[in-house]
Amino acid sequence: MPYYIEQSRNTNLEDTAIPNLFIAEFMPDVPDGDFVKVYIYTYMCCRQGVALTHGELASRLGLMPEKVIAAWRYFAERSIVKLIPQTPGDELHFDVELVDIKGVVHGECARGGSSSSGSAVSKLGEPALAALFGKVAAICGAPQMDGSDAQLIIRWIEDYGATPAAIEGAYLFCKEERETTSAKYVEKCVKEWSAKGVKTAEDVLERRAEISSRNHAYKKLMEAVGLRYSVITEAEKKKFDLWLDDYGYTVERILELAVKAEGVGNKLRYLGGIIRNEREAEGKSTDRDPANRSSGVLKSRDDYYREARQRSEEAASMRLEEVYEKLPAVRETDEENSRLNMELLKTITSGQSDKESAVKRLKAELAMVAARRKELLESGGYPSDYTEVKRTCPLCGDIGVLENGVSCDCFTRGDKE
Repeated sequence: MPYYIEQSRNTNLEDTAIPNLFIAEFMPDVPDGDFVKVYIYTYMCCRQGVALTHGELASRLGLMPEKVIAAWRYFAERSIVKLIPQTPGDELHFDVELVDIKGVVHGECARGGSSSSGSAVSKLGEPALAALFGKVAAICGAPQMDGSDAQLIIRWIEDYGATPAAIEGAYLFCKEERETTSAKYVEKCVKEWSAKGVKTAEDVLERRAEISSRNHAYKKLMEAVGLRYSVITEAEKKKFDLWLDDYGYTVERILELAVKAEGVGNKLRYLGGIIRNEREAEGKSTDRDPANRSSGVLKSRDDYYREARQRSEEAASMRLEEVYEKLPAVRETDEENSRLNMELLKTITSGQSDKESAVKRLKAELAMVAARRKELLESGGYPSDYTEVKRTCPLCGDIGVLENGVSCDCFTRGDKE
């Protein structure tokens, strides 16, 4: 007679082996513990042959659907999942394929069998790459490069075409001007500079001069619209850039028009209306103005929602930096929250005998940290949800799709400005 192992009658009593590479190489860098929950739960469901929609997964994990979408986009950027559009060109409706992590780490998936680090070395040469790592470590005040940061730099070279001069310059800029050397923060700078053709040390100096000049302009314009003591958001920067770069207005001309907005509640919006009216009176198009609903500014519905999400996420990031600067203790609670979440996830996926009590203890500690953070924010004069991402549309969370899978009508009814 054949030999066989009795199949479990309850799949929840089975074990799911999470790849150690995910826990060791990817999980420590994940910026949001909910993202890890999304990956691990989906990994279990895939092993059990259970198919879920994004909405069903969100419901089971007690998350908003946009958090699930954001998690998959994050993991897709790191090549450990593939997003497969259900309709070509549709970025909102997609299936997810979990990629073999061993292949990702060793470069066997997306790069046709050659490792990303090997490709970067072939581009620059091993001595040049080692020299870059040494310079970055010195800027960061570290004896040597952290392994995960080194992998990020290699990815920047591969994905953005970044040069050593641009990467070194971006680290220096972020340290001197932004007082941070976080690789995640520096990446935004590297990506933007590479897109603008910054390659040499001279290019870096020129770009820094442009940024200094533009920041001075931002400061004057923020004062003119009554936001002198506010931290400028990415949305406000984009609006000012539109006026200065695309419309050709000078700072002085905008300041002249701002006088007409004196005494108005929302001076920035009112000033935008003045500029649009002036351009329309001159017969000039305002089609590139994101505030003009009838212009068809965005190439598609997907572009529209993508920009809306980006604006809200960048605004939340700016608010968080503001809080960290004024209330350093909040940063400490966030770091403690991250540490406890990682410990909780390791405990959940472990086989330790006292798992249940350990999980209960960690959840209690997380609740205490959350309460402490809320107390710190409120005592500092901030609402408890001040640093959270605030989506423009509360129904779809700026993804354009409701939890039941039906398209949201906020795009057509004009909720977003």
